[in-house]
Amino acid sequence: MSILDFPRVHFKGVARVNVPTANRNINNTLDIATNTAIMDGTPYDVAQPPAHFHDYIKEMGPKFNAQGKADESGLFNLAAGYNMRGNNHFSWENTLITSVQLKPGEYITDDQLVGNKLSLWGHYNEYLRTSFNRARWVDCDPTRRDSALIYAGQLTITDPKASANTTHILSADIDCTHGVRWMNKSYIAQPISHFMYEEMSEARLFQFSIRKDSDEFLFNQLGLESEFLDTLRIALDEPKVLGLTVQYCVSNLSPPVAPNMPVFCDLHGTIGLWREEDMMTSPTGRILRPDNSEQYAPIAVSIGEDWLSLNAAIGIPHDSYKDDIPVQNGMPPKLSAKVNLGNLYLKSSSGQIIATISEEDYRDGAINSGVIDIPLQQFDEQFHQQSLRLCSETHTWYESDWHIQAEQHILSMESPNHISDKSSSTSVAIRSYYQGKPMPITKLASHIRDAKTLSCDQFIATDLDGKGSITIESLKPGSTELFLGEYHNPILVRVLPSDWELMDTPTEQVDYDFLYKHVMAYYELFYPFMTEAVFSMADKCKCETYARLMWQMCDPRNKEKSYYMPSTREMPQAHAQLFLKYLCNVEQSALPKIMPMQEPQFKAKGNIKSKEQLIKALRDAVDLELSIMLQYLYSAYSLPNYGVGEHFVSAGRWNQVQLELVNGTEDRRRNGGWRGALLEIAHEEMIHYLVVNNLLMALGEPFYPGKPVLGEEAKAKFGLDTEFSFEPFSEHVIAKFVRFEWPAFFPTVGKSIADFYNDITIAIGELPDLFSTEKVNLGGEHHLFLNEIINREYPGYQFEVYDRETAIFAINFVTEQGEGVSADSPQFEVSHFNRLRAISKALTNSEIPFEPAYPVLKNPVFETRSGCSLVTDPEACELMKFYKGCHELMFQLMMQHFAIKPLGSMRRSRLMNGAIDLMTGILRPLSVQLMTLPSGVPGRNAGPPVPEAIAAEVFNDLEQGCMAISRRCEELVIMAKSMVSAKPPQTQIELLEFFQNQMQEIATGKLSREA
Repeated sequence: MSILDFPRVHFKGVARVNVPTANRNINNTLDIATNTAIMDGTPYDVAQPPAHFHDYIKEMGPKFNAQGKADESGLFNLAAGYNMRGNNHFSWENTLITSVQLKPGEYITDDQLVGNKLSLWGHYNEYLRTSFNRARWVDCDPTRRDSALIYAGQLTITDPKASANTTHILSADIDCTHGVRWMNKSYIAQPISHFMYEEMSEARLFQFSIRKDSDEFLFNQLGLESEFLDTLRIALDEPKVLGLTVQYCVSNLSPPVAPNMPVFCDLHGTIGLWREEDMMTSPTGRILRPDNSEQYAPIAVSIGEDWLSLNAAIGIPHDSYKDDIPVQNGMPPKLSAKVNLGNLYLKSSSGQIIATISEEDYRDGAINSGVIDIPLQQFDEQFHQQSLRLCSETHTWYESDWHIQAEQHILSMESPNHISDKSSSTSVAIRSYYQGKPMPITKLASHIRDAKTLSCDQFIATDLDGKGSITIESLKPGSTELFLGEYHNPILVRVLPSDWELMDTPTEQVDYDFLYKHVMAYYELFYPFMTEAVFSMADKCKCETYARLMWQMCDPRNKEKSYYMPSTREMPQAHAQLFLKYLCNVEQSALPKIMPMQEPQFKAKGNIKSKEQLIKALRDAVDLELSIMLQYLYSAYSLPNYGVGEHFVSAGRWNQVQLELVNGTEDRRRNGGWRGALLEIAHEEMIHYLVVNNLLMALGEPFYPGKPVLGEEAKAKFGLDTEFSFEPFSEHVIAKFVRFEWPAFFPTVGKSIADFYNDITIAIGELPDLFSTEKVNLGGEHHLFLNEIINREYPGYQFEVYDRETAIFAINFVTEQGEGVSADSPQFEVSHFNRLRAISKALTNSEIPFEPAYPVLKNPVFETRSGCSLVTDPEACELMKFYKGCHELMFQLMMQHFAIKPLGSMRRSRLMNGAIDLMTGILRPLSVQLMTLPSGVPGRNAGPPVPEAIAAEVFNDLEQGCMAISRRCEELVIMAKSMVSAKPPQTQIELLEFFQNQMQEIATGKLSREA
């Protein structure tokens, strides 16, 4: 029976929990039935700044200090909780295998599997294409601490000393959410005086299972010589074994030393076989329930021929703390042994003693995670037909003969649609067991705590395998429980707010103000982590910048993914659809004025014998990646977006098939058509640019912003005979892009990018003394724009470069993403080369030939430059000058980030995030706008100007650097507002004003440089 079976793995570590706490409604500040913030007994006016509501919550009494004592000037209070800015991230830290078992009571600690590291990861984000994805801990009903659901996507076992780009021992996808199954409210028995004591003393048990028949179940990839793994492999080959079950317990929360910080908890658990009679997310066995559920938790029992196994993972509490509270490093305090209950006796209902569990057996679970094996005594076989109980002198656990449980026992539902008179219902799978064995049951009664919120089948029946289902229907928003048979194992259901009337809102009415008032304000009020770590939804300029991404993250189809937003899953479908309408509105602002035409040209470089030559080659590689990325972007932005494409269809210029080729599908989900594919490839080239810079910085060089090169200069620098030029999308340009990415494993004439990087790879492998002996990552840690294959194989990879191995891995990463590993590799399918060939084929084979791009100039400039086309239209020239200033500002932010030697992850840097915001919020829409404006050349539109080398000044001093950036923002705002022939959208001016203020606040110490 799952972890009560053999073989077994035991593990122990620490859980990092970053849940938000201001949504717990301690002081009547939240109505979860309507997602409404309450202030002084009435709904908060969302037209007011969110900070006013945050201050209101934070000022509520009583207050407490870091020692947990009442203190009027304390930093903590109950209304805000200890972590108002929590983002729901959940991870396992330093979690190691402590022992393995092949037999009852025998713990093997010298097997090669012992000591290896377990990690829990989130899901791969197909939109941002990230690695280092975190699982999420979500309180389905934030007013209850037994409602936690975990959204996780991948489990790995790895050598703890391995780098992020090392193959795993085991890797498996997780295709189920899993919630709190058992809870011990007093897992630390002796109370202490601390305002968080109740939460600190709780323990929760979770369980999930992984399927052995999944393509992503990768077992012993390193080929460890392990008797345990050999035995486990044989066991997994049994037809009735479905895979592995992972049970883990989170307990002993560390009291925070300051507000708005994640907490750490003890983590222990066990892995066993998942058999077809077992539940996927709930412990099985003969379930014994305590007579005192406030201080003890259930215990599962399995009886073999001569051994008894007990799953008492959190069944018996620890006596007390051994450390002073709080622990200054934030880690969980050490605990004493379990409480001493004397000997425990497992008895049948006739009173016969089946086994004796001594205090030595259960008081120390360090090596067995609370899963205990005990020899059986002599007993009458009749006990198999009798109920069990586990007895001490003071407490008893009793067996409920029938154990009935839902596979998904914590869930949220839509409210009934009163507009269309449609009900909302869901079917939940049920398993029934009698004395630990699957058994059918007929006419099982259901009970609902609040019959005004839900209705369900009055009676349920299960089949011979104990399988059945119950249909639940929502009646009104709110939260309640339903029970099957006895009042154990509740199904907790939250019915989301009813705002179905918003579904009929015309698209043109869903502007920023509408979306903020009806949807985003609530999340801005209760989950301010977005403001700190991503962007504030109260900033119109940011929301317009990321309108497409907001829809993709809120798309109801992604609700089971860890990356879904809002991470708390409180958003009803009617609200989510407004994001799509808002996106459509934003796209309408890019309506064009004219239509297309085209042209070609040429390039070349390589051989490295010293570190100096290698540094020069890497600088050339930065120039190469930057130049190619900008060409991809120019071509992508020359294609109209979906909203414009719809107008082309209605005007008869395109047909529906052509619209889908260029822009993908109307739902704006994963398929973005040719435009989306080119943007994805450009984003990956941007990461290549960063990775090559990481190589440079690992060699002790400063960050190099790079120089875009064209024409003959590019040919001389890179040695490639493919033209570097900025041109609109066409068959010719796509063919050129295919040549850029041509793999080394296909014959070709002339030098390719793969050859260019081959010289660098050989030099890194052969040149001595390139890297410091200290493994210090000096570059830009990030995890954006990685494909799913990389994420699955190396979910912790963040472009680290600190030695020869990681440097070669980084170069291989760049070339493999471009060309694929080989023609028959999974990487080839998603390589730039293959995706570009697919576009080329579709364009060439189109039944009705068409030119989808705007008729923009090749290599447009607003000042005369060799090999470029001069734009003379006054409106376009003004916007091109503004574009150039914003482009330089974007690089100035990046350069300044690296000039002050970053303290931590690049993704938390306000400077780097500002650069990304400028790319997305100003440069992207300006590119689109310029491509719809006349150039002054008959029949041709303008376009973003061909960029030049960046000459922005950066400073070693943070204050000087940020003040210089703030002044540059101010200059650009003045430029924008004083334009005569053109006017940038107000959103872009507001974005510059936002960074003008933010950089000034960083410079004056009012804001940290890292979010």
